Amino acid sequence: MNANALTRLAVDFAMTALMVALMAYQVVGGVAHEILGTLVGVLFIVHAVLNRHWFAHFFSGRATPMRVLQNFVILLVLLDAVTIMVTGVMISGTVFAFLDITRGVGVARSLHLAASYWGMVLMSVHIGLHWSMVMGMTRAVFGVKGHRGASAWLSRLTAAALAVCGARAFGRVDAWGFLTLRSQFAFFDETQSDLAVLFSYFSIMALFIFLSHYAGKGLQAFPTSRKDAAR
Repeated sequence: MNANALTRLAVDFAMTALMVALMAYQVVGGVAHEILGTLVGVLFIVHAVLNRHWFAHFFSGRATPMRVLQNFVILLVLLDAVTIMVTGVMISGTVFAFLDITRGVGVARSLHLAASYWGMVLMSVHIGLHWSMVMGMTRAVFGVKGHRGASAWLSRLTAAALAVCGARAFGRVDAWGFLTLRSQFAFFDETQSDLAVLFSYFSIMALFIFLSHYAGKGLQAFPTSRKDAAR
């Protein structure tokens, strides 16, 4: 594997891990949240630069249902990331406090919270739609062969179990309320351990990775033209 691909994989894994930490605000605290958020912003820019070929070939190639969905999700991720970064700077009390922004902070705080949950969902969907590629790159890095037989089914069952945990966590943290702007204030469950909080958001991401991965497989099963249907 070339250095560019290895760097892309490392950046992607780092962004995913940091996303879980950022969502668990009650675990990391306000100052660390801002520092880690700034780091994710930098990694996001690095990710965009490393994958700049996507922008160059946006209008080229066959417009299959899968490719259209992947591109649409990427555009939503870009829009959401800009919203998170701008609102994050506006409400910052540490890293960007020197900017002394006071106007629109209330609206920015609500948008930042909603955009963060949307970012978690959209980033997970993006990963799920590219899961085969991610796993292929991971196996190439660590020299692991593809799972077959019992090990393959064990992996699928583990993924399904994580998805079930994610569905329960999705309701427990009222994620839908934040996604729809109905909930504009975060309330922390002090009865949960730090590890349980981190696992909740990890499992929510796993849920959307799982759903989008198999939705993508379903899309790829459909013929994209009469010529394909005749094969």
